[in-house]
Amino acid sequence: MTQTPQAEFDAHADGYDSGMNGLKVLAGDNADDFIAVKVRWLLRWWPALRTDASLSVLDYGCGVATLLRLLRAAGIAGPLTGTDVSTGMLREADRIWPAELPRPMFQTQNGAATSLPDRSFDLIVISAVLHHVPVAERPEVYAELHRLLRPGGRLVVFEHNPWNPVTSFVVARTPIDKDAILLPPPEVSRALTTGGWRDIRTGHLMFLPPRLGVVATAAERVFHWLPLGGQYAVTASK
Repeated sequence: MTQTPQAEFDAHADGYDSGMNGLKVLAGDNADDFIAVKVRWLLRWWPALRTDASLSVLDYGCGVATLLRLLRAAGIAGPLTGTDVSTGMLREADRIWPAELPRPMFQTQNGAATSLPDRSFDLIVISAVLHHVPVAERPEVYAELHRLLRPGGRLVVFEHNPWNPVTSFVVARTPIDKDAILLPPPEVSRALTTGGWRDIRTGHLMFLPPRLGVVATAAERVFHWLPLGGQYAVTASK
């Protein structure tokens, strides 16, 4: 019998390390290094996240909330929310959240759906989630994100880049990604266009191992237009 997404992710929840394996260990000291790349990218493009405590952020499909934790540690003062289909992941997120940091609100998704109110968030991030969603169900995810975003807010879709051979190699050897169907950037852009999103843009990141820190960040600033980074980001407005 095929596992449901919730059951599959629950099985990986305890001590989840974001799919760290041998090759990832060579590229970064720990799972945080890979998520920190995305946090730096977000803060570079939206520095107001650090200064405007009214800005609300949703991490849709947050897993154990590593991205939210690193955002909070970077000085984000606004309200943070994390949702996931896996109650096990959310329990782990709550268990490991540092006591000294203001906590997010966590909510379990029912498939693509949440019970959060319409137009609740200024920024929605969906990071390395869509490749786990069956292709036929992806429009439901985009529709839910559109419902939750405030007019003028911004959506950021981070995904593994199937055009990068190292990324494809690593994903193929990561247990939690065994059923993954990777999306090239144009697929995300087309889906957002079809869904009525506007101002759709694509950038690329993770050209060098995250353990290189400042050098890796500098490479992203120079080569963000080149579609060969290990990850990409598609942004859109409502």
